[in-house]
Amino acid sequence: MKKFISAVKSAVLRKVAPVASLAMLAGPAFADGVDTSTSSLGRANSWLMTWIPTACVIGLIVSALAWMFHMLRLDWAVRLCVGMIVIGSASYIVGWFFG
Repeated sequence: MKKFISAVKSAVLRKVAPVASLAMLAGPAFADGVDTSTSSLGRANSWLMTWIPTACVIGLIVSALAWMFHMLRLDWAVRLCVGMIVIGSASYIVGWFFG
């Protein structure tokens, strides 16, 4: 009985183990770097609705701090803030059309 079990184990290991190990390695290799769930419009929507307005908000905070610590004149701070508000709002509004 022990010889039979060891013979079955060795046969299974010789035939099934290579296939199982290849199947485990091939799964992540197929998915690496391929994003099929989003299209280019989805990425554009992400940029327009998330990243550009976020960058504008960070720019507003930085320009306000720079004005507060006398590193930026008031006229330039106003120009920068108005420009970033317009850019961030416009990109968000255009992002609605992609949504």
